[in-house]
Amino acid sequence: MKKPKIILIVCISVAVLLCILPIPHILKDGGTIHLTPIVPTYKIYIYNAEWPDEQTLKGWAVNIFGVEIYENTYVTSESQNAT
Repeated sequence: MKKPKIILIVCISVAVLLCILPIPHILKDGGTIHLTPIVPTYKIYIYNAEWPDEQTLKGWAVNIFGVEIYENTYVTSESQNAT
């Protein structure tokens, strides 16, 4: 009776960890980070994208089950940051 309980607890623990622990993916657009677990229950984007016309996209966004829950992004110009 004890062995099946232990196996069940271990299996549930592994499934929860696969749904919660994020894996970071660094994109090649200037430093944007995309966090998502192995089982894609949520996605977190931390934007730091640089564009050729000296503008930068900054901010972050959260998606849960493919629905955007929060989004706070803005575009900055590098000429304004130089002062």
